[in-house]
Amino acid sequence: MKIPRVSSSLKAVELRQEPAPMIIGERLNTQGSKKAKQLVLSDDFDGLIDLARTQVEDGAHCLDVCVATTERSDELEFMKKLVKRLSLEIDAPLVIDSTDPNVIESSIRQIPGKPMINSINLEGDGSRFHKLAPIMAKYGLPAIALCIGPRGMAKTPQEKLETAELLYETGKKYGLREDQFVFDVLTFTLATGEAEFLDAGKNTLEGIKLVKKRFPNAFTTLGLSNISFGLAPAARKILNSVFLYHAVKAGLDSAIVNAKEIVPYPEIDAKERKLVEDLIFNTHPNALAEVIAHFEKAGTQVASAKKVEVDPSWPAGKRANFRIVNRLKDGIENDVVSAIAEKITQKIAISEKDGRKIIDAPKETTHDAAITTLNDDLLPAMKEVGDKFGAGELILPFVLKSAECMKAAVVELEKYLLKEEGTSKGKLVLGTVYGDVHDIGKNLVKTIFENNGYTVYDLGKQVPLQKFVEKINEVKPDAIGLSALLVSTSKQMQHFVEFARENKLAIPVLCGGAAINSNYINRIAKEGAIYPHGVFYCKTMFDGLKTMDRLVSPQRSQFISEWQEKIQNWKETKIEKSQGELPRSDVKPVTPPVAPVLGQPIRLEPKDFDLNKIWEKLSKKSLFVLSWGLRGRGMENADVEGEKMLAEWKKKVMDENLFEPRAVYGYFVCHGRDKLLVDGPNGTVEFDFPRSAQSKHLCLTDYFGENDLVAFQAVTVGNKVQEIIDRWNKEDRYTDAYYLHGLAVETAEAMAELINQRIREELKISGKRGLRYSWGYPSCPDVSQHHLVWNLIDPAKSGMTLTEAGQIIPEQSTAAIVVHHPDAEYFVL
Repeated sequence: MKIPRVSSSLKAVELRQEPAPMIIGERLNTQGSKKAKQLVLSDDFDGLIDLARTQVEDGAHCLDVCVATTERSDELEFMKKLVKRLSLEIDAPLVIDSTDPNVIESSIRQIPGKPMINSINLEGDGSRFHKLAPIMAKYGLPAIALCIGPRGMAKTPQEKLETAELLYETGKKYGLREDQFVFDVLTFTLATGEAEFLDAGKNTLEGIKLVKKRFPNAFTTLGLSNISFGLAPAARKILNSVFLYHAVKAGLDSAIVNAKEIVPYPEIDAKERKLVEDLIFNTHPNALAEVIAHFEKAGTQVASAKKVEVDPSWPAGKRANFRIVNRLKDGIENDVVSAIAEKITQKIAISEKDGRKIIDAPKETTHDAAITTLNDDLLPAMKEVGDKFGAGELILPFVLKSAECMKAAVVELEKYLLKEEGTSKGKLVLGTVYGDVHDIGKNLVKTIFENNGYTVYDLGKQVPLQKFVEKINEVKPDAIGLSALLVSTSKQMQHFVEFARENKLAIPVLCGGAAINSNYINRIAKEGAIYPHGVFYCKTMFDGLKTMDRLVSPQRSQFISEWQEKIQNWKETKIEKSQGELPRSDVKPVTPPVAPVLGQPIRLEPKDFDLNKIWEKLSKKSLFVLSWGLRGRGMENADVEGEKMLAEWKKKVMDENLFEPRAVYGYFVCHGRDKLLVDGPNGTVEFDFPRSAQSKHLCLTDYFGENDLVAFQAVTVGNKVQEIIDRWNKEDRYTDAYYLHGLAVETAEAMAELINQRIREELKISGKRGLRYSWGYPSCPDVSQHHLVWNLIDPAKSGMTLTEAGQIIPEQSTAAIVVHHPDAEYFVL
């Protein structure tokens, strides 16, 4: 089943977060943030990048971006430049916020990912909707849909529902799907006291419920701070936090908010909570007056006055527990030392140095008390944090702050432990799979597991299968954790499970990452006989923790048996779209160009290539930012560093003859019918390309007519480079292997571009003619069709082989179909 997501070039985010909500950072908006406006007016791009980065660090999943001001008229150019910088330096997906459709579409073209549009509505003649809906359809983007119709803003719950229905029905005319709508049912400030808005809070909550019931596959959002506009800052913080809690309970999927300003619902003073809930639910006529009076009396100190404090009269273990749960890091080391001391029965001395307490006793004396402190005081605190996160009472930034407290506590506690077996709950080998340079999620898992008593062997990112196997054999872990961000790299999980099944590795496998889902993990667990030791999908780090807890418990056998039964009964849910239901596109075939030779593969060997000519086609942006991770505050400095490294690696590659570039391509007569039929040397080869459900209903087959011409190509940097990368990894030369891998991948892409240029020149075509489409991308997603290409041009003779699933070996290779049609374009399904 398709999972709706937005993405940057580095990260995909599901619109439905568990637990909700998805946080959309609000501070990069000149309409609501004085700081953002000042930065825009002063052309301070570095400051805007820092503001964006701060929001992500505070917990924002996505960033709302608005640069419109009355003082300047260059919104379009400024926005294009800013989103380009954001895409290079910030991994969070963007929400493009503008009243100008031209600004929105131009920004979308700058973003190497899938942003969200903010916003569409049907105000007035609906012209804004009618300009933006085709953009949504063209790029498959979601948009915030404000519940504003021809009669204005929807205020009552029923009006909100009716407006949402009108938005959806209008969108259907453009081919928009339900899951492309992120309905903002609107909320109005409760600070006016006007009769019209006394029930605004209740109406918003009820509106969310009605819209979610009517459109279960759509999403909801709110500009949260609107509810408190006009109140004192301290009151706004509490009202926003309480209203967000109730909105999520009503079904809210996302919120445009400053995550740093949200207080966890259980931590809000009971009196203040009741005051603002009376206002939200309009329980009595004086609710607003009482909120204003209370916060005026408390003054600006309210937000900090509610700050939870440790009671010094509590036992030290309780104090340490409380600090972890409430993210009070200062002083936790002394509480841990005191907690250990309180549990030691014999008389000991405690000294103090530089404000830190120290137990003056050997570890043989302190060890048992330290273990008791860990198990009775510290670990239960992290369990409580995890439970609150799962219940939606804590957002991720708070969890990370608790983890920092736990880390400090454990570091102190370890000073009083004997290093012996049994002090760890269990062992996990962890790593990001090979080909994937992203480790944010993996690092989070490591932090949570270590702070819950597990020993984690972190192998880092881009970990080859063999490296995992070697570590498993060395440390005999209780489970292995595999992380992947990209669809292409998530296939490494399947490779590991296949290897483990064939080689009888008795190891449970925990899988997580943005690119995967339970369907995928269940499928690889079941294909070729159920993997008996368990392959578990862990959506969050706490899902992984709960799974690990079961695997190391006395109920392990029962847990795995239950999982095996579940997988045995599991059947994949597939939504099959009948191709007959989708109309053919309006594309008409054109007269094909003349090929220099037909039906014969043309091969190029290393002697035919000049690496410097290949590197002229190199995408330095992709190499420096994506493959080498040279991202920083200033791309200028990153470019300088990248150029220096590239020069060094080019020299190394050429001096040591690390690359052995080879390519093969060929021209064939083809026939565009229901499928693309290609006249191959061994008979007809049949390609069944999918048709897009978007408005144009494009399909690659449509670009070809009878007795037409098609070209195929495949390139590789050779098998030697992968052997070297593997050897360097075994020699612990991970950095060298990492950089060589990145250059090899990007060199293969540059080769593909060079061969594509050669094909265009031989066919005497120019302009847009000659687009190449690689398998695994939206227009032709089925990589198993590589087998058909191999039947035509036989890249195996050029050193490229295929796995059963159609993956090319070596990895630093790529294949494509070349389309000569002048109207060819890239499209999504």
